[in-house]
Amino acid sequence: MPEAFDVGRFSLDPNAAWTLPAPYFFAPEVFAAEAAAIFRRSWRFVGHVSQFAAPGDYRTQDICGAGVFVVRGTDGALRGFHNVCRHRAHRLLKERHGTLRVVITCPYHSWSYGLDGGLRQARNSETVPGFDRGDFGLEPIAVETFCGFVFVNLDAGAASLRDQAPGFEEALRRFFPDLDRMRWIGQADFDIAANWKVVVENSLDGYHVFLSGPAHHAFGKLMDGRNLRMINRPGWIVLHAHEGAPDNGVYDFRPNIGRGQTGDYVTFYLWPDLLLFTYPHVNALWTFLMAPEGPERTREEVAAYTPDGAGLDPATRDAIRWMADVLGPEDVGLNVGVQHGLRSPAYVQSRLLIDARRSDMSEHAIHYFQACVLEALGRLPKGSTVPLISPEAI
Repeated sequence: MPEAFDVGRFSLDPNAAWTLPAPYFFAPEVFAAEAAAIFRRSWRFVGHVSQFAAPGDYRTQDICGAGVFVVRGTDGALRGFHNVCRHRAHRLLKERHGTLRVVITCPYHSWSYGLDGGLRQARNSETVPGFDRGDFGLEPIAVETFCGFVFVNLDAGAASLRDQAPGFEEALRRFFPDLDRMRWIGQADFDIAANWKVVVENSLDGYHVFLSGPAHHAFGKLMDGRNLRMINRPGWIVLHAHEGAPDNGVYDFRPNIGRGQTGDYVTFYLWPDLLLFTYPHVNALWTFLMAPEGPERTREEVAAYTPDGAGLDPATRDAIRWMADVLGPEDVGLNVGVQHGLRSPAYVQSRLLIDARRSDMSEHAIHYFQACVLEALGRLPKGSTVPLISPEAI
């Protein structure tokens, strides 16, 4: 087995591309490097603006052990903070989401903070010489609202998402005319015993979605999988295919023609661990968070949104149920199977199958993703960059 950071036969040349070596998917030192170089320096998904409707509404997030939260202030502003008391480091907010009143109170020593992060009260501090409450406000983090979704970044100097993912919003709006009206309606969560990159790569993999294959048989009929396109862009990737057969075994989309968001299947991947997607003639949008919890564990959150939070038509209802009950668990099983195999002494590295026409079975999107990982870790050959941007239009 090679050293943890040895890239082996990986090449930036798509015609000679090999996968990342197996240790990149389980070595603790690789995961620690990714936490520092990727996840604590990237924009991380927290939720949708509809989940911060009133002052005091908050959502927490864990970024590779760094707890954070975003809260709507009484002035209407969204603010992000580290989820830790400035006194003796107790976690402030335990739940994933909720609504605060006027203050945030530490459950350990009752230090309290305003929704703006300022320290309101520290018991007995008035007896301590030189104690200044202004020195002990909550540590802020950067917050950005992008396409109606809320992101945070631990890197205060990071460029905006609009700059890091140029063209993403414009392309997304082509397929989601009701993007500004979307409201969160619910989600299904999965705990996956697999590395986060395994989960991302599975979501970018057209090779395993085909009509005669052992997995996702109905999915291969729902969309025109034989004409699936996977297009790489700076900071994002899009997978696009037109509608497949109405009798696909998932839902009959014929009653929804002209009523859904788009007649196509489309998935947008946003670096490093978020998908936004929909299915043909469905009046909904999904987010798919693939948050790393450890070298071989990923927290997957699949949330659904509809225009104005409206009730579900039969096709949309069936699609949401299928995603939560069938497709999601199928992919969990595939991801876990890959993770087991990566631990085998019989496997170290293999060839990526990238064909000249970048077909539905070509693995060029996975190659691009792996190159981006190596670039973030500083493991590309000196002076090289990721030259894998697709020239075709979306």
